[in-house]
Amino acid sequence: MTAGDRILSVAEARAIDADAVARLGMPTLLLMENAARSVADVARTLGQRFVVLAGAGNNGGDGLAAARHLGLGRCAVHLLAEPEPAKAPDAALQARILRAAGAELVVGALPDLAAHRGAVWIDALFGTGLDRELRGAARDWVLAFDRAEGPKLCVDIPSGLHGDTGAVLGAACHADVTVTFVGRKRGMLLGDGPRHCGRIEVVGLGLP
Repeated sequence: MTAGDRILSVAEARAIDADAVARLGMPTLLLMENAARSVADVARTLGQRFVVLAGAGNNGGDGLAAARHLGLGRCAVHLLAEPEPAKAPDAALQARILRAAGAELVVGALPDLAAHRGAVWIDALFGTGLDRELRGAARDWVLAFDRAEGPKLCVDIPSGLHGDTGAVLGAACHADVTVTFVGRKRGMLLGDGPRHCGRIEVVGLGLP
């Protein structure tokens, strides 16, 4: 079975990450770095300018790390909320690294959609762990992503799509390409998943 054939539940995907940490001794930061490098590789096939919409969790951390790989001069990075070191230490570290490198991270404010027309839009807002309906600012950011003009890439799963059922949790991003890790998630193939995910690119995390 190839990676592209593998279909994972959210629990199975978490178990693979946990096994990599506990049995193989791979730091979670290394897994994030490997994920981000693959996201950047796919994003470069879509264009040369990038807008990253990042959440405060690990999915956001993947997006922040991907921005570093893409090149700070090519990226506008907007955070829905600041990652908290106690809750998402890897994502918080990625934000600190970017700021130390001189990147401007805009927190809590959406980008000007017209100013970035034609850029590659990267959704790194919410990952497969989302199990609640999006409301307020979170929903607004998903809808803004959909309104933006340019190629759309979602990290791991379109934000707002349930990872197991494919149900839309209030609102969900529509991707041209979804870059997912280790295997496709069940929700990509069920319910509303197929019309939100676009082309699915399955990439590895450097697991032996």
